[in-house]
Amino acid sequence: MHPASFAMGGNMNLSEGEKLILVMLCDIYKALNLKGAVDPDLLRSSIHGGLELKLPTNGSSHSHDDQERVAAEVSEILDMWSAIERGYKHLSVEEKRDVEAGAGPLGRGVRFSGFDAMSERPHCDAAHVLIEETGQFERFQGRNLTAHMPSLEGYRRMLRMFADMRSTNGDPRLGVWQIIALANAEKYAG
Repeated sequence: MHPASFAMGGNMNLSEGEKLILVMLCDIYKALNLKGAVDPDLLRSSIHGGLELKLPTNGSSHSHDDQERVAAEVSEILDMWSAIERGYKHLSVEEKRDVEAGAGPLGRGVRFSGFDAMSERPHCDAAHVLIEETGQFERFQGRNLTAHMPSLEGYRRMLRMFADMRSTNGDPRLGVWQIIALANAEKYAG
């Protein structure tokens, strides 16, 4: 068996303790800059798949299915915001002014602001793991992603709209009117 094949969905059931040990070994392997048959980032990402390793915080306990659902939703939100920020970055100065005029304060700067740490804690935790621990969304690394207000319902409205904007051939390049529509979906239920 290839050394990393079990990490990609083989028939290996690991306990929470074994997962923790493997993640810690990956950290050591990476810190020592070792080279070998095992890719520590791939193994760590596989272990984290669906946030299996994320331990409950603040006394809360979420089932494995809940954690997977939250992780999948946060991944979709981060993917959408990556596309929004890339599209905004490529707009001209005049187009950025158009976004601000059409979307109001949310059209200024157009950046993912994260989740509310109090009311959306599982989503905050999932975002932290996906961004900082697995490195899947480098664009957001090092940012303070505490929104200080509930954001999830707005992101869900945006996701419904974004589904129609996704390109069938991969990464969509969002334009002015799409960014305005998404920003307005974030702030207005409709």
